[in-house]
Amino acid sequence: MVRFPIFSLIGYYEYNTLRKLANLQEKSVWKQFTSFLISNSPGMRVIKTCLAVTICLVIEFFRDPSMSYHSSIAAIVCMQPTLKSTFKTAVDRTVGTLIAGLYGFLFISFFYQRLHLELNSLIYFFLAGILTLPLMMLMIAIKMQGGLAITVVVFLLVTINAGATDPLGYTIDRVIGTLIGIGVALFINWLPLLNKIGKQFGQVEISTVNATADRAAHTNAKTVNKIEGFNG
Repeated sequence: MVRFPIFSLIGYYEYNTLRKLANLQEKSVWKQFTSFLISNSPGMRVIKTCLAVTICLVIEFFRDPSMSYHSSIAAIVCMQPTLKSTFKTAVDRTVGTLIAGLYGFLFISFFYQRLHLELNSLIYFFLAGILTLPLMMLMIAIKMQGGLAITVVVFLLVTINAGATDPLGYTIDRVIGTLIGIGVALFINWLPLLNKIGKQFGQVEISTVNATADRAAHTNAKTVNKIEGFNG
């Protein structure tokens, strides 16, 4: 028969107890953290947009610090409350970005390189504004209205800030930056941790709405009873 020393048993139980306490403390800290985020949150879409912009700025810092805001603009425009809604329009926005890049390059090639209009002239700005209409009509015609906003944004970023030396390279760089923003928005909306917090936040919102509705119904019932009693 194998005998275990009493001190080994005590050590084993102490170890299990400490491990359970550590797990409980870890869960308690995580619960407090998520509860703090939920109770003080301006909304998951705001939090996700903030994270997406931060990631885009970090990426653009290493890629091209001089034009660091283009991918952030794309992430802001593309961010949706859920992954499903973001993914649903991601294809439209990607296609719209590519179309806008090509459209903007053709605009620069014709009006700047062929007609020699000044990039900062009034007529150049006027034509850029007017020619957003055919671009929007094209997106509507191919039934990709979800990418309408980002398409116009990319076109304006390409044409208004076009580089005088290498318009093609500038256009490609702006398209890549926009695609980075779309990808970051999709990644943030996919992130399981944020989705878990978002579900808890949604449950808290629902319970708050239900509680408010119950209080309102109770108040209305008391008011009705008072009126009936007064009339009686």
